[in-house]
Amino acid sequence: MTTILTIPKNLAKKDLVVIDKKVWETLSKENDELRQAMKAVVAGEKALQGGRTRSFREFLKAEFPRYAKNY
Repeated sequence: MTTILTIPKNLAKKDLVVIDKKVWETLSKENDELRQAMKAVVAGEKALQGGRTRSFREFLKAEFPRYAKNY
């Protein structure tokens, strides 16, 4: 069965891409996850520049003391 769609000229003037809804949802979810990760990276860089972070050694001692013995 063939489905025919009529696309108005005002929508077709620019680049128009038609994709499956599941593909769009997957891409949208990945884009949101990437955006959140980038926000976390930027926040971490700002904290590092502001001196509000601790060293890896301090982190190990506080959170995983059994592993800090060998470090």
